[in-house]
Amino acid sequence: MAVVNTKSTAITNADATPRVPNNSYIEGGLLRVSVGTVEVAAADEDTSVFRFVRLPSGARVQSIRVFCDALTAGTSFDCGIYKNAGDGGALVDVDTFASAVDLSSAITAGTEIRFEAANIDQIEKRLFEQAGIALSVDPMIEYDICLLANTVGSAAGTITLVVQWTI
Repeated sequence: MAVVNTKSTAITNADATPRVPNNSYIEGGLLRVSVGTVEVAAADEDTSVFRFVRLPSGARVQSIRVFCDALTAGTSFDCGIYKNAGDGGALVDVDTFASAVDLSSAITAGTEIRFEAANIDQIEKRLFEQAGIALSVDPMIEYDICLLANTVGSAAGTITLVVQWTI
């Protein structure tokens, strides 16, 4: 084993001669917050999609917190990326952030789900990169952050997502 002095990309760039500026989505960007609330009806069926917030494709998602009423038997929700209505609304990646989240009990303090399904190596990735789009340049479109109800449950209730992001 050896003692090392390993640097992140941001530190490597700062130490370079000449200095290499870091992208604002990694360092020095403004943290933004988007909040969306939806009402789940008792008659909603499994595979229903609930759309919460729309973000630019170049956004780097920092945090996603879920708050909800107790959705009786609502035991499996995925959190992922969908195209917006203007682009057809299709699924891009169903569980980019979380899979099978249980909302059957009330969550009033908020539960972090950003990395429930995503690997930590995704933390510096922008939305379009996490969506699996093989581009090196931001396509400058917008995506919706959604919950897909695998098992929606049998009770009406409210779900809120609070998404922190930077660009």
